[in-house]
Amino acid sequence: MSYKILKYPTIASLISKEIITRAVVVALVLGSILTLVNQPDAIFGNAVVEALPLMLVYMTPFVVVTASQVLGSRRAIRDSEFSYGWKLHDVGFVGTAMSHGIPIRAMLLAALIGAINTVITVAATLTSDGIISDLQKIAIAQAFALPLLFGLVSQTISYRRAIAAINHQRQSPPLST
Repeated sequence: MSYKILKYPTIASLISKEIITRAVVVALVLGSILTLVNQPDAIFGNAVVEALPLMLVYMTPFVVVTASQVLGSRRAIRDSEFSYGWKLHDVGFVGTAMSHGIPIRAMLLAALIGAINTVITVAATLTSDGIISDLQKIAIAQAFALPLLFGLVSQTISYRRAIAAINHQRQSPPLST
């Protein structure tokens, strides 16, 4: 993927077919794993599949990974204005993950997505004549912890991918027309 080096790229300008494809693949894999973990009796037994949690375990990774990839790429483009030829191997994956505002953006995104998932889950529980104490605390914890992990990893990967692409573009000779 080539990156337009813009001073302040908009979020919409960074959404691409590649980002959506990666987000769909991650959502399908993670959603399926989480469904197996959270609803094994419905998958392998006689229990009924719970539709709302099923939708949320696929939608959450898709939204988090899409947003994280865009945010990571956007930050890389902005950072590239101030540096030329970053050496990603000098910093490493963890070094990248703990810098460039990635942890803060991952926490904010996780708080937002976790809060939305929790509100949806609580509302669904209350409207189905359930009581709040019926909510599984592990599901609420997952609503916050997993988006944090997905966001941190996805932003780091997209940041490193964007910096590598920008460095490559800068090293390539311009095409003559």
